[in-house]
Amino acid sequence: MSEKIYRVGIIGCGGMGRSHANAWKDHPRTAVVTCSDLLPEAAANFAESQGLESHYGDFHQMLERENLDIVSITTWQSVRVEPTVAAAEAGVAGIITEKPMSASLGAADDMIEACEKSGTKLVVGHQRRFSPQNSEARRLIQEGAIGQPQTMLRRDGLGLLNRGTHEIDEMRYILGDPEPLWLIGQVSRKTDKWERRVRCEDLCFGEVCFEGGIRGIYESDLPGPGLNGTAVYGDDGQLRRGSEGAIELLNSKTAGWQQVKPRQSEPNQFQEMIQWLDGEIEEHRNAGVHGRTTIEILMAIYESLRIQGVVEFPLTTRENPLDLMVEGGLLPVFQEGRYDIRAPFPEQEK
Repeated sequence: MSEKIYRVGIIGCGGMGRSHANAWKDHPRTAVVTCSDLLPEAAANFAESQGLESHYGDFHQMLERENLDIVSITTWQSVRVEPTVAAAEAGVAGIITEKPMSASLGAADDMIEACEKSGTKLVVGHQRRFSPQNSEARRLIQEGAIGQPQTMLRRDGLGLLNRGTHEIDEMRYILGDPEPLWLIGQVSRKTDKWERRVRCEDLCFGEVCFEGGIRGIYESDLPGPGLNGTAVYGDDGQLRRGSEGAIELLNSKTAGWQQVKPRQSEPNQFQEMIQWLDGEIEEHRNAGVHGRTTIEILMAIYESLRIQGVVEFPLTTRENPLDLMVEGGLLPVFQEGRYDIRAPFPEQEK
């Protein structure tokens, strides 16, 4: 009996849509058959470049007519919830969205709820979980190579929902996906900064306490000198990124730093989606529940400033707390002139 070929549709015909289409085309079990974009001309150009037989300006029509098995949703985060819910309600077997999962916790919850109701397998594309280096670090920590992990550091810039989503998700993955218990954070926004039409902070900091008392420390766009944002510290050693994909390991068992190479290669998120749909694995490492927890932590950094205190999980604020503070006058703009760091507003292009 021949194996099923999964029919794939793309919603969002920009650069990431092309990346997803190319990845699906590389898999022998998937066929990209159609696409949709709010700009009909973008969908038409995408379809022509990818050799697709159909294209749509309305994803509802695409979902109704095309009998799809898998949908890649590569829109901006602020408009990702509606196509995700619609695809789930249309009965597709699997959805891969880009990251961050959404622009608020409430939107993430709506996506999870719709997929659970329909039995759709939801994946959020944090591709760093497929890095052999990160996966080896996770295995070493689970094997006790640094004893009980105590602290992990990450440093980046250009916004929580832009780059911070990678760093926080990577942090949880390497540590074994512990649940967050509480968080305290600080945020500054004195300019009218946006990122793909979602409000963005100028800089921020967060300390999250995970199960077992593990502290995760993240800072974004803070002044130097910078901390070593690649390290995990335990009660019997430390672990950090090395060169050429290796892990550098220090513990009480061996004198000096050890170089550890990853023991195995990793699939990519598209290959693992097919394994999940085929029932070969219990759960995709990028399952929607992990993407939701990442969003919850990001929103908690904003929420900590809004309530001026420690945030205890689970977070219950559905709205984006940064929006609530700006719209409520708690974070006034001192430097007028809105600007988007990824997709310039029309006035930026003049």
